Parts: sequence; C-alpha cells; structure tokens
Amino acid sequence: MRNTTHKLFKDKTLRHLHDDLNIIGVVRNRFLAISMRYYRRYGKGLSYRKMSAHLTKLKKLEKYQHWNIPYSWTLQNMLKRLSQSFREMKTLGRGHPQFKSCKKHRGMTFDGTQVPLEKVLDKQKHERNHPTYKIRLNGRWYRFALHRPIAGEIKQVQVTRDALGDMYITVTEDYSEVKPEPKTGKAEGFDMGIKDFLTGSDGERYGSPMFYTQNADKLAKAQKAHSRKVKGSNNRERERKNVARIHKKTANQRTDHHWKLAIDLCRQFDILFFEDLNLEGMKRLWGKQVSDLAFGEFLQKLKYQAKKRIRAVLKINRWTPSTKCCSVCGHKNDKLTLADRHWQCPKCHTHLDRDQNAALNILKEGIASFGLGVVRPIVLFNQIVGCSVEATSPLLNSTNAFA
Repeated sequence: MRNTTHKLFKDKTLRHLHDDLNIIGVVRNRFLAISMRYYRRYGKGLSYRKMSAHLTKLKKLEKYQHWNIPYSWTLQNMLKRLSQSFREMKTLGRGHPQFKSCKKHRGMTFDGTQVPLEKVLDKQKHERNHPTYKIRLNGRWYRFALHRPIAGEIKQVQVTRDALGDMYITVTEDYSEVKPEPKTGKAEGFDMGIKDFLTGSDGERYGSPMFYTQNADKLAKAQKAHSRKVKGSNNRERERKNVARIHKKTANQRTDHHWKLAIDLCRQFDILFFEDLNLEGMKRLWGKQVSDLAFGEFLQKLKYQAKKRIRAVLKINRWTPSTKCCSVCGHKNDKLTLADRHWQCPKCHTHLDRDQNAALNILKEGIASFGLGVVRPIVLFNQIVGCSVEATSPLLNSTNAFA
C-alpha cells in the first residue's frame, strides 16, 4: 500500500466539505454519549451493528434530514472506528474516546469506488509543475495538483483538514513502491540522544534541530496576542490562525528533516540497528525536548524508506546495557552517571565517548542477536574510531536478505 497526500485548491466549494465534516463531528458526539451510557450500565460499548441501525432510524426523522449526505459510507466508517475504540478500552487498556467540538473533527474516509478522478483539460491561467486533477467527493468536484502519478488501484481516500482550514486528501493505492539502492555492505549502530539526535558507531554525529525551541519566541508572542483578543471576535480568530500557522511550520520543518535524514541513512548503510527506547518514560523525564525530536515518527519514516530501498532497520532489546558496558572489553561500569560524557574503562583503560560507545555496543549486540556475523572494534591511539563486519555475514551477502 502507498499513501500520497495532496492539497485541495482553495475554492468556495470547500465550504461543503467543511459542512460534511461538521456533520460527522456532531454524529460522533451523539453516539459517543449513547455509548458512554451503555458502557456504564453494561460494561461494554455499543456494537457497530446497533449504532448503525440507530443511525438509520434517526436519519428518517425530519429533524436529522441534513445527516443524509450523499455517501453515508463515511458515517458508517466513523461508527466502526468509534466501536473499535470502546473494544480497545479493555484489550489495550486505553481510556474512552473524548468529546470534541464538531469544528475540530479532522477527517472522513471514502471507499475507492466512491471517488472518481479526472484530469482537468482546460487551460490554466498559470502553468503548474504538476497536472491538475479533480476528484468527486460527496457529489461535488474539487481540484488539486497530482504531484505523484496514480500507479495502482485506489482503495481508500481520506479527507482531512487542519487548524487553518486547508483541505487535504490522502490517496491509498494498492501499490508497493520499490527503489532498490546499490548495496554498500555496511552495518551501523545508532544511539539516540537529545544533544545529538543520532550518534553512529563510526563516530558520525547527526545534530538535533530543535524546531519547537527555535520557534518558541514567535509562538509565545502569537499566543499572547491571541489571549488578549475578545472571545468570538474576528481578531481572535485571526490570531488563532497565526498560532496554528507557527505550529504547522514547526511540524513541516521536523517532517522535512526526518525524511531527508532517513533517505541519507538508507543510501549509506544496508543494515541499521537501534535501541528499543521507552519513549513515554523519556517524555516524563525530559518532556518537550523528547517530543520536539519525535524519535518515534523518525523511525516510522526510516522503516518506510528502508522497505522502499530494500534495507533493514532492526531493534535490539531495550534492557541491553549499551551505555555502561565498554565496547572493547565488555566491562560494565555501574558508577557511570548521566553527567559523564567521556569515561575511561577501569579494566582496559580505553578512553570512551559515551554516545559512540553506546552505538558500538548496539551494533555488536544487533549483529550477535540477529546472527549476522562478528564485529571487531578497532582501537587506535586509545580512541574508538570504527568497526568492521565480517564479509561472511549471511544478511550482507544474500540477495534476498531484505525482500
């Protein structure tokens, strides 16, 4: 499956999509309240079948005639997800879904057969880099620039809106994109940190661009201006959009950095080892700093690029003592603290950099855990400067290793 996101052109007809999203938000709150009462009485949420039958009865009433949008499949899909949320309360130990304003409801989903696509053949006032297409959603046509050609069968289309009111469509295709890169024969371990986003076992460091911190002053100023305005006024709405615009820019900067770094790493290495970190626990300790780096989002993008470019991203056990163990002799230094960025092994007297030593241990543990061969650290001038993987590693020599 491949997902591609396209932004709909700003047009007066977008107000119809906003109205449809508001209707779905109202219906969701209605059935959430019913399910909460049912859950308190019987200890479980309403099933999708019961909610769907009740929705059909309500739509026949004159009071709820405006709920009869052309494709009721979107409402049914919302009810399925709501029913699943109540099932996950017990299976996954999650809390119940929350009520929210209908204007804050972000998306609706269409089946691929309900959204025909057509190319716009009319001459445009300005030439565009990408061809203009139009898509039919709930009986109306909307235009967008198709920056990725449709390569497979469209299975699903999701319409989302952001806090600025911009509309996006995410097209899910039955297509797996593969762009194999030439094999490098290299494996690398990476230690994640706050000061340095990634530290490789070869000593390469990748900085931590704290985009939220960079935009913190502008955000504070915009939020202060927003709080001064009268509630419900046009001025307050304008300042709200300014705040949302800063948040959107921060998210776009972070996403752009993640994609570029993921592609760069996949081009350099065949196998990438990471530690299975407890990100929720790290957020409790360091708060916004961990959220600003978004380690989890980066790993998702890296896995996507690795699958696309026939690479391997593997994780080692989170309980592996990668930081406190010497990568040369294996001695464990229990006296090591978080403030010690450099330390000397009391057994082999090797001077170690904390982050690079952890990356080397991650590489060694990963290769040993997945049976890829033996890693030999090279110690030169009392500094760890690199490592090599034996050419007999089956994963590096097999042509079907990453299939």
